[in-house]
Amino acid sequence: MRKTTTQRARRRFLGQLGALAGAAAGAAARPVLRHPVAALGTLGTLNLSRIAAAAEVPGDYKAMICIFLFGGSDSYNCVVPYDADGHASYAAPRQALAVSRDVILEPGLDPGIDPALGLTDLTLPDPAYPRLSPHPDPRLFGLNPSMARLKPIYDAGRLAATLGAGTLAEPITKAQYQNRSVRIPPSIGSHSDQQFQHQTCGIFDSDMGYTGLFGRLGDYFFGNNAGLSTFTNVSLAGDNVIQVGEQVMPYSVNTSGQVEVPVSRFVSGGFQGRLDAGRRALLFGTPHVFDGAYSETKARALEGNQALAEALAGAEPVDGFPVGRLGSQLQAIAQIIGVASRIGISRQTFFASMGGFDTHSNQNDRHPQLIEELADGMAAFDAWAQANGLGDKVTTFTASEFARTFAMNGNAGTDHAWSGVQFVQGGAVRGGLYGVMPDHSIGGPDDISNRGRFIPSIAVDQVAATLASWYGVPDDALSMICPNLGNFDHADLGFMG
Repeated sequence: MRKTTTQRARRRFLGQLGALAGAAAGAAARPVLRHPVAALGTLGTLNLSRIAAAAEVPGDYKAMICIFLFGGSDSYNCVVPYDADGHASYAAPRQALAVSRDVILEPGLDPGIDPALGLTDLTLPDPAYPRLSPHPDPRLFGLNPSMARLKPIYDAGRLAATLGAGTLAEPITKAQYQNRSVRIPPSIGSHSDQQFQHQTCGIFDSDMGYTGLFGRLGDYFFGNNAGLSTFTNVSLAGDNVIQVGEQVMPYSVNTSGQVEVPVSRFVSGGFQGRLDAGRRALLFGTPHVFDGAYSETKARALEGNQALAEALAGAEPVDGFPVGRLGSQLQAIAQIIGVASRIGISRQTFFASMGGFDTHSNQNDRHPQLIEELADGMAAFDAWAQANGLGDKVTTFTASEFARTFAMNGNAGTDHAWSGVQFVQGGAVRGGLYGVMPDHSIGGPDDISNRGRFIPSIAVDQVAATLASWYGVPDDALSMICPNLGNFDHADLGFMG
C-alpha cells in the first residue's frame, strides 16, 4: 500500500521517536538517523550489573542479533584466499594490506563433526543442500589471524560466511551495470544510503515505506509476544532503521547507569496512582498529535524501564564478556535474553554496533584491532549461549554498508566499494561458505571500477529471507519481509538449519 507524503512523514517521525524509548547507547558512529529530538535527553538507563546467570526463556523463544559495522568493513581481509595461486592474486592489489599467507588460520574442521551435516573445510558448500549452485573455484580460504577466536566456532559448525553479499534490486552482471539495463541500487558508495538499504533490506524507494527488517519481523510476530511487546526490538546502540516497524519500534537502552527508582518502592495504594497520574499530566500532557506521540513514547519508556528493572531484580551477574564497546553491548543483550520468560517475550531482535571501519588511510593501524574486538565479542556470546542451552535459539549476524576497494589507495587504506563478506553465528547455523567469492582480478568480470568494487552475487534480501525462515516466517510470507525476494532464484541460501 502506498503511503501519502503526510503518512510517510508521520511514520518516519514516529520511527525516530522510537530511539528515545530509553537511553542512547555507545559512541560508535551511527549516521543512519539524525534528528533534533535526540538531544532532548534520556529517560533513564538500566542498571545491568546484576542479572540471571542462567537464562530463563520460553521454550519457543528465538532471537536475532545484528552487529552493524559502521563505516564499511574491509571484509575481504577477514576471509582470505589460502591456496598459493589464490593468495598471490589476492596479495598483488592489496599490497601492504595483504594478510601474509603464513599467518592465515588454515582451513579445517573439528574431526568430530558429523560429515552428514554437509560441512566442508573453509572452502565451498556441500551441493546437497539447497544453496546457490556450487561454484567450481578451487581456492581454499582461511580466517584473518585477528579473528582467531572465531576459528573454533567455525570448526564446530556454528559459523557461516556469506560471500559477495550486497544490496541488489535484481541480479546484475558487469555488462548490465555498465549499460544500465537492470535496476541498480541508488548511491552505492554512500554511507547513509547503503546503511539505510541494508537495514531496510532492499528498500530503495520512499514510497515503499520506512520499515526495517527487524521492524517487519516484529510486526509479523506481534501477537506472539504475549508479554510486554515494548521489548520486541531492543537496541543497545541507539537509533537505527532496522528495528522500525508499523506496530513495533526500537526500545533503546544503555549498557551502564541506573534505572529510575520506581515510586512504588516507597508508596502504595491510591497514592501511587495519583502520583503516576500527576507525573503524566506534568510531563506528557498535550493536545498536539505529534507531541502526543512523543509523550506516549516517553510514557511507554518509563513503564518499560520499571517492568524490565523488576524482571532483573535480585539476579546474579553474567561474566565472560570482553571489556569494550561491543563486549558490553553483547553482555547486556545476554542479560536481557536471560529474563525473556519474566517479560513474556518469545521473539526478540537486538541491535548492536561498532564504528571506525571507514579506513581510508593507515588501515593496518585500525582494522586488525576492530575485527579482533568483533571476533572476541561474538565468541564470548557464543560461549554464553552454549552454556545456557540457547545455542539453537539465538542467531547473531554481522552487517555493514559496503566492503572496501580491493586495491589499496595511496594512503595505505581503502575506499568505498559494494559487496562484501559477512558472518552468521549460532547453534542453528550450518557452518561453511555460502555464495560465490568474487573474481579478485582488478578490472575483472566482477569489478565495476578498476579498483576492486565487486558486484554482489547474492542480495541482502536472500540473506534476510534465510534468517527469517529460521525465525519462523512461512515461505508464503517471506515477500512481506524481503520486498525484492521474488527477483531472485534462491530464497533460502541454506546456512540455517
